[in-house]
Amino acid sequence: METIRFGLVGLGNHGLRYARHLAAGEVAGAILAAVCRRDRERGEEIARELGVRFTPDYRSLLSDASIDAVALVVPCDLHPPLVAEALAAGKAVLVEKPLGPDADAARRILEAASHASRPVMVAQTLRFNAVVRALRQRREEIGPLRFLSLSQRFEPSRIAWMDQPAAGGILRNSGVHAFDLVRYFAEREVVEVSCFQGRSAGQRMEDSFAALLRLEGGILAVVDNERTTASRSGRIELVGERGQLVADHLHHRLLKIEGATARQVPIPDPVPTVRDCLQAFTKALQDGSPVPIPLSEGLRAVEIVDACRRSAETGLPQRVEREP
Repeated sequence: METIRFGLVGLGNHGLRYARHLAAGEVAGAILAAVCRRDRERGEEIARELGVRFTPDYRSLLSDASIDAVALVVPCDLHPPLVAEALAAGKAVLVEKPLGPDADAARRILEAASHASRPVMVAQTLRFNAVVRALRQRREEIGPLRFLSLSQRFEPSRIAWMDQPAAGGILRNSGVHAFDLVRYFAEREVVEVSCFQGRSAGQRMEDSFAALLRLEGGILAVVDNERTTASRSGRIELVGERGQLVADHLHHRLLKIEGATARQVPIPDPVPTVRDCLQAFTKALQDGSPVPIPLSEGLRAVEIVDACRRSAETGLPQRVEREP
C-alpha cells in the first residue's frame, strides 16, 4: 500500500503533536517528510530532533512533488489561502479546526475544495477521543435524546494569537469542539442560539462563554467554556428518555444513570486523538474512501460560532445561518 508523505505547516505546541506522531512512525502508512515554521531557529531545531527537512517558506513545501499531503496546524485566519494554495499544488489537505475564522471564510475553503482533485478533511480531533467514541456508541441505550450539556474548563492561554480578533477567542478555538459534538451526538442541526461571553482583565477576546442551543425537533443543548482556572475538565452529559450518560473526556470516565442509580461504564484506554485523526485521514487517502470528517462538518460548527458571536454582541437570540 502506498506510503503517504506528509508536509506539516505549523510547529507550535499543537503542531508538534502532529509532527511527533508522524516522525515516530505511529501513523500506519504515513511518514513526515518536511516541516515549516516561521521561527526559523526553533523550526530547524525541531526538524533536527525529528530527522526531517525544514523550510521556513511553506511554498517550497507545497512545490515539493514528493509530498502527497499537507497538514495545516496554524491560526484559522491563515486557513483560506493556505488550503487553496495546497490544493492548487495537488496536495491532499488535513486542516485543523476551526475550519475558518468565520463562516464566509469557511465557505471559501469549501468552494476551493469543490474544484480540487485531492481530498480535504477538517481535524475535529475530539471526535477521536475514547470517551466521545463510547458515548456515540452507547447513546441509543438511553432512548431518544432530549437534552445535551457540554462544559470545558482550561487554564488561561499563553498563545499570543488566541487574544487577537483575527483568529482568537474561546468560541472559535474551544467552543467549536463542543458545537461539533452537539451535532455529532444529536445528528440534528442547531437552528438558534443565545450566548453570553466574558473577558478577563487585559483580554481583547472572550475567554468564557455560555450558550443555549435549540436544535431541530426541539432538542436543547447548553454549552459553556472558560479559560480562567488553574484546572481542566471536559464534561459531557447526554439526557435520553430512559436515562443519562455523564462523562468527562479529559478525566476519562463515563457513568450511566438509570432512575437513582449511577454505575461506572467500562471504556477503552485513552488514545492520542491527533494520532488517530491522522490515521483516519491517511487510510482514506490510501483506499480512496471519503474522509471521515468532510469540510461541511467543519463549516456547520463555524456557523454556530458565528451565531453565538452575534448573539453575544447584540444580547438577542440568533438564527444559525446555514448554506449548503
